Amino acid sequence: MDWKKRVTGALLAGVLLLSMLPSAMAVETDTSGVLDTEILTEQEPQVPETENPDIMGEPVTAQPEEQLVNDPIPEEPEEPIEPEPEEPEIMEPVPLRTDHFAYMTGYTNGTFGPNKSLTWAQISSILYSLLADQSMGTYPYTYTDVKPGVWYYQAVSVLASRGILECDGGKLNPNQEISRADFVTVVVRLAGVDDTATCEFTDVSPTSSSYPAIATAVQRGWISGYEDHTFRPNASLTRAQTVTVLNQVLGRQIDKAVLASATDLRSFPDVAKTAWFYAAVMEATIDHDGVNNGDGTETWNSYTHSYVITLKYSGTSTTQLVYEGLKPTVPRKDKSGKTITHWMAADGTIANPAKTPVYGPAVYTAWYAPSLITAHKQYVSGYDGKKFGPNRALTRAQAVTLLYGLLADQKKGTCACTFTDVKSGAWYYNAVTIVASKGLITAGGAFRPNDVMTRVEFVEMVTRLTTYTAGNVTFTDIPADHPYYDAIATALAKGWITGFDDGTFRPQGTLTRAQAVIIFNNILGRTGDKTTEQQMDSRYTFTDVAKSAWHYQAIMEAATTHSYKKTSSGTEKWSGYSHNYTAKVSWESSSSVVAASRITNSITSTYGGDFTHNYNVDYSDGLKEWYVNSKGYSSSTKYLVWVSRQNQKVYVFTGSKGKWKISKTFICGTGKLSTPTPTGVTYITYREAGWNHSTYSCKPVVRFYPNTGYAFHSRLYYPNYKGLKDPSIGWPVSAGCVRMLDTDITYLYKYVPNKSTVVIY
Repeated sequence: MDWKKRVTGALLAGVLLLSMLPSAMAVETDTSGVLDTEILTEQEPQVPETENPDIMGEPVTAQPEEQLVNDPIPEEPEEPIEPEPEEPEIMEPVPLRTDHFAYMTGYTNGTFGPNKSLTWAQISSILYSLLADQSMGTYPYTYTDVKPGVWYYQAVSVLASRGILECDGGKLNPNQEISRADFVTVVVRLAGVDDTATCEFTDVSPTSSSYPAIATAVQRGWISGYEDHTFRPNASLTRAQTVTVLNQVLGRQIDKAVLASATDLRSFPDVAKTAWFYAAVMEATIDHDGVNNGDGTETWNSYTHSYVITLKYSGTSTTQLVYEGLKPTVPRKDKSGKTITHWMAADGTIANPAKTPVYGPAVYTAWYAPSLITAHKQYVSGYDGKKFGPNRALTRAQAVTLLYGLLADQKKGTCACTFTDVKSGAWYYNAVTIVASKGLITAGGAFRPNDVMTRVEFVEMVTRLTTYTAGNVTFTDIPADHPYYDAIATALAKGWITGFDDGTFRPQGTLTRAQAVIIFNNILGRTGDKTTEQQMDSRYTFTDVAKSAWHYQAIMEAATTHSYKKTSSGTEKWSGYSHNYTAKVSWESSSSVVAASRITNSITSTYGGDFTHNYNVDYSDGLKEWYVNSKGYSSSTKYLVWVSRQNQKVYVFTGSKGKWKISKTFICGTGKLSTPTPTGVTYITYREAGWNHSTYSCKPVVRFYPNTGYAFHSRLYYPNYKGLKDPSIGWPVSAGCVRMLDTDITYLYKYVPNKSTVVIY
């Protein structure tokens, strides 16, 4: 070849390449399927500069200026001396990997995106992965828009230092789409340009900077054009085109026998088996041990398989073929729009297929957590009536029984529920089998009912009540590969659990009764009424749970049935409460009406009980009304109050003489034997906000018996209401007044007016 043409061609290829960077506007591209790429942002369109194609032609002699009169005739100019051409640097071919690894992947949604475009950064990452030697080269490079720390920095740096990417100190525009011409130019640099190659595309001029590379790629069989004899050099490069060309460069061709017969090849929903690029995509995305046969064919000795994953939900089954080591695509909601709480593996354990790499076929079934009761009912009791045992370890049977009591629907579910050590007739049999049938615990094998439940076992059970929440676990003893990491992360994110002061969770530690009710209260959103709970008397409290204990309020919330309203701050305000510590005693709520079916005592004015809480009898409503009406009592208002010293009750009637109807029944404590409440007929004289004495306080106060100190009032508090001083009620205990529960005296104070008749008998 003429040396002038060699110089001209080489310099044109070098100089013009930079001027022909892609001019199309870069679009935001989902790059998750291209090695370790990032989501790219939209770039401003780059307008290519144009070069004068004759810049390297023969030098043009300057024309002399017009001669002036008497000017000497200039001498003939000397022949210009043609400079000696510099020999262009010849780049050695770059060795590429010969193993047939998968150099392309799909997107996280399972698709391949064959028609999506690629950017300079993405192509750089792919080519970098193909290098047999990924060390730095000797070419100087500096890009103003490729900074250390970006995901493609290493790939771009190595390719530029090896001369595969050109760099003149300007921009690479890494997030800009790469054109077909630029891609071929870069790829050809891996093996070297053939200066003798030619091509006949109608849209690729021989003077184009990319012509030598395109012609070389055509001659080597790497590329072909379109049917209209164009190459479309400025068009964007697609992922399907990329793998087709790179397979040719690498000499890789899928095994046609495998392609025709295998049923476990990688599957992409957007890559049909009839697509022109199907074989090329399979070759590029499946790891295999391939042998080139020398005749353009390839034999696969082994390859990475895909496995069938079956998802059962909404009454149907769907299957997907998932490449080994990857994770299936899992819906979060069923076809009706209902959120799937969990997926259950074939053995009944909770699984997370979206986070489980596939290494074999698997079946997952959608599962929906059962609902819990919304009413604030008592769900835990004490020992021997008066002890709670807050620090006692909770057995597995006890923990499951607590959960069973909270289920809104206690009918049997559809999951397996048999255990080798849970026999019919055991006190926990029904609870354990029902909870297991609803999928809240895994059945089969031994249940170990009398073993203590560990903290992590309890958390794993209760988090089946909700969908897992992404979060970080900061406990020092819970590594990222812990089998119950997701369960612990969920409970932590929802505020159900906390760890210890030393930063640990102690997963194998025993679960105490106090810890269990705190977690259940958190799950149920039950906060308790601190003020009311601090006022509770010995009927409701436990002898081993002090009111100052950190778990007192939580235990009272769990051990008391109550009606409530939520305050604006999220706390509770109770209006009534009750509970049942034993099967023998069931105390009435502070606002309930006792409805004893029969009379156990005749009506007298003398207390007939035994001065303990075990005495809790009452008259029938009919007998109450008969008594006050037969006595002919009247009132100046529509209210009448009867205080029964015999049964330690305050009855409120509404109506008029001869027509009184029972409205309220309240428990009370009248005067003790030494200072009894005097019997007789009187009336409400006036009311006060409260009494605050040096030794006690009480409020509110409703006076009766004119010109005396007798009154209805609350139980006694310490001065300034700093805690309940004397919670006694239900038997003669006062100095003559009538003690009532706070809510009951408040009702009397608010609704029963002055001048209302009060009968004490």
